[in-house]
Parts: sequence; structure tokens; C-alpha cells
Amino acid sequence: MLRVDRRGATAVEFAFAAPVLMLFTVGIIDFSMLVWSASTIENAAAEGARYAIVYGGNSEAPKSKAEIEAYTRTHAVGVPATALDVDVSWLPDNRPGARVTVVVDYEHNFLVGGLVGLDPMQITKTSRMIVF
Repeated sequence: MLRVDRRGATAVEFAFAAPVLMLFTVGIIDFSMLVWSASTIENAAAEGARYAIVYGGNSEAPKSKAEIEAYTRTHAVGVPATALDVDVSWLPDNRPGARVTVVVDYEHNFLVGGLVGLDPMQITKTSRMIVF
């Protein structure tokens, strides 16, 4: 009689499969957030470099390193500005023809990192442009 009674079998199978499916779904979301963060950081570095070349030493209102770093942070939409490490440098200075480099570092924390042993991932993006 018990061998023929199959009521509840689907619930038991779902109980085995649900945690795996949920972990897989959250993992896809987590990986997507990593790619999105990397793209956002890359765009912020490019915007910071563009801002630095437009407001170089010969512009009407040259910008300082701190102003360029603050501008770069505002373009990392969705990423905490305090979590970004922005570095701006010129070679040799901020005059026309010089090269400006903007480096943005961000430590991405995974949602399910603790469950599957993933450590936070360091994202570093660099943008170089010529001052005009």
C-alpha cells in the first residue's frame, strides 16, 4: 500500500532541488552585479580622464586633482563613492600634450561569497588621455 502511494513525492523532490536552484539564481545575479560594477567603474575612470583633459592647465578654469577625483566618484552611479579609491596623475604636468591617467579601484563584495568561498574581488580600471 505504501509503495503505491506517491503523494508528497513532488514536495520531497522540490525540497532537494530548491536550494540548488536558489543558489544558482542568486549566483547569476551576483555575477551580473560584478560585471555591472566593473562597467560602471570603467565608465567613471573614462569620465574622470575626459574631465581632466578638458579642464587642463591651459583652460579658463583648471581643475585640481581633488576636484577631478570628486567628479570621477560622482560618475560611478550605484557604487558607494566612499568605497572607491581614485588616483589622478599627469605626466609630466597638466599642460597640453601631457598624459593624464585616472585609476579607479573598487572592492566588490559578493552576495553569496561566504556560502561558496568567494573572497571580495578587486576591480581596477584605468583611463589615459592626452591633455589639450
